[in-house]
Amino acid sequence: MSCSSLPHFATAPVAQSLAKAGPRSRWGQVSPLALALTLCGLPLTLVAAPALANPDEVRLSPVIITATKTSQPLDQVPESVSIIDRDQIEARQPQTLGRLLEDVPNVSVGGGPRGIGQRVTIRGVSDSRILFLLDGARQNFSAGHSARFFVEPDLLRQVEVIRGPASALWGSGAIGGVIALETVDASDLLAPGQTLGGRVRTGYQDANDQWMGGLSAYGRVNDQLELLVDLNRREASDIRLGDGEDLRHSGFERTSGLAKGTWSGDDINWFSASYLGFDEEGEVPSNAQIEATPETLVDRTTRQDTLNFRYWRDDPDTPSFNPALRLYRTQTRIDEARKQDARRDDTELTTIGLDLRNTMRLGGGAFDQLISYGLEYYKDTAAAERNGIPRPSAPDGSQQIISAYLQNEILIGERLTLIPGIRFDQYTGKLDQASNETNEDSAWSAKIGAHLRVTDWLSFQASYNEAFRAPSLSELFVSGVHFSCGPGCQNRFVPNPDLKPEKARNQEIGLRLSQRDLLTDGDRAGLRAALFRNDVEDFIDRAVIFTPRPMPGNPGPGGVTTQENVTDARLEGVEIEAIYDAPRWFAGLAYAQTRGDNDTTGDPLASVQPDEWIARLGLRFPAQSLETGAQGRFIAAQNRVPEGVEPASSHQLYDLWLTWRPDRPLAGLSLDVGIDNLLDEDYTPYGSVLQGPGRNLKATLSYRF
Repeated sequence: MSCSSLPHFATAPVAQSLAKAGPRSRWGQVSPLALALTLCGLPLTLVAAPALANPDEVRLSPVIITATKTSQPLDQVPESVSIIDRDQIEARQPQTLGRLLEDVPNVSVGGGPRGIGQRVTIRGVSDSRILFLLDGARQNFSAGHSARFFVEPDLLRQVEVIRGPASALWGSGAIGGVIALETVDASDLLAPGQTLGGRVRTGYQDANDQWMGGLSAYGRVNDQLELLVDLNRREASDIRLGDGEDLRHSGFERTSGLAKGTWSGDDINWFSASYLGFDEEGEVPSNAQIEATPETLVDRTTRQDTLNFRYWRDDPDTPSFNPALRLYRTQTRIDEARKQDARRDDTELTTIGLDLRNTMRLGGGAFDQLISYGLEYYKDTAAAERNGIPRPSAPDGSQQIISAYLQNEILIGERLTLIPGIRFDQYTGKLDQASNETNEDSAWSAKIGAHLRVTDWLSFQASYNEAFRAPSLSELFVSGVHFSCGPGCQNRFVPNPDLKPEKARNQEIGLRLSQRDLLTDGDRAGLRAALFRNDVEDFIDRAVIFTPRPMPGNPGPGGVTTQENVTDARLEGVEIEAIYDAPRWFAGLAYAQTRGDNDTTGDPLASVQPDEWIARLGLRFPAQSLETGAQGRFIAAQNRVPEGVEPASSHQLYDLWLTWRPDRPLAGLSLDVGIDNLLDEDYTPYGSVLQGPGRNLKATLSYRF
């Protein structure tokens, strides 16, 4: 894996990435030399990439759009951002999004190996406090022990991970960070000069006897219209764990599809529309994070549909007027039929949203500004039934948020970049039309970031970011029975419509070193280090009060359960990443540590993951179009836990991979082979009650024509 194959290096040409991102900035038009100056001193995710046909090939810093909402070279962004590109996704062959994310430093995936139950943690901040975006559309679904949203990894072009608060641009939910996924375009798959193409693929993974197949068709008409249709199917049996036993009722059948079109009549005004569908069926426990029992087993169907429309204008002759508009609708529905008694639970969340913004390029010479401002609106509508009757434990209701934001990217000379920003959000949560219960509040979120390039090989970063999370409908209005405690004894939910939003303030400093031709011609070396502190206020937590006596909210025995703003917390940590990339070999090393404490009680936070080292070493053979490598993940024991939380033992995971991308006469053929958990380690990740998967041999063969 080369320096260019680490997640902060996109494989698409910069100009192509800019065209997809929308309005271009001065930074998106700098020379290739300037883009490459700090090439290797950035966040990395240790995943594989294909061999380079040319051993002296130099890839440029990718352009991102999530961290700044503009097309910005990643090596000028003050925040900690990782990018996983298309080549890495193909080489990793992930069955789930979680498998792709767990190699990002300070990002962990819990909940067990079932994809529908996996939950993500970033720097000790748990899944419900992370914002997920799919082609810019918010994915706000949240239900109990379920994953937040569902996607087929094979349909993704890029994954961008922002570590740390980001509400100044993205609003509610971005306390821990942002995970932004982009689906493939026709231009990602078309070869140079090609106007019409297709792709067929098949793959197998032996840990769960899984077969995958896919078919794509795509093309470009007169350089004005691009079209893509992509279908994918997976069928899997139960997952084999590290102890050799199978995780019963973990198999699934999944069908996914993507249809997308992009059109421009003048290369200035661009229009894009897409549909992404996901459907997975399986016989699983109602809580997918635990072992299955006859009492909990359900037939579950998970369905997610996302419709997305975009317009953007990109005209260098009108630098003050480059608007962009996004309209989207996401619907997530989970239907469960309990095997024991045929009880049926249906849960649904529909999100509609609009994001309208304009980008202005001002100044020139030694002082440039890129000003972005806009309005955002989205509305979540929740509905849930049990046997056709509204379910109080998942209340029907709606929540809408209206926002305005402003950001200014200021380039002073050629070495200093400042990025201040501010956002205002007004939100309203309402139980249903028959109720007067509402929750209304507002929040301001600010940011300031600085990137100083001292020399061509040394730069410093500093940032301050605020974030907030509005309480969810289930936190505000949940009611009904929480659990039974014997004949005539029930613990009951009590709504709390007066919850305040959670708030976070993150401070971060860092440095990046990068050098070309350090030991030999064509090599690259880089080091990145960052220190952060995230102070979180008004954490919303579930308080369970059990008593045999009647109390307000429950006239009988059993007590009550309610949501309260009970906790202030501080999370501090460090990330250190180093890479070396030579024409014939490469190496990387990363270390991530987070410490978190409850400021109210002084106890450690249960959500903080253990320390982790990630090491990587590999070789490439350009003449044979081969690349092979090995990765080791070394996860420390986690004994720093609050009372009542199970500690976790240390474990080590080793992976191998090989990629083959032959030239003519086999151009278009692609083979990816890998082994996950090479030593068949028997381990249980911290925060999970289920063991991790055992050794997994996998291979994917595809052909583009």
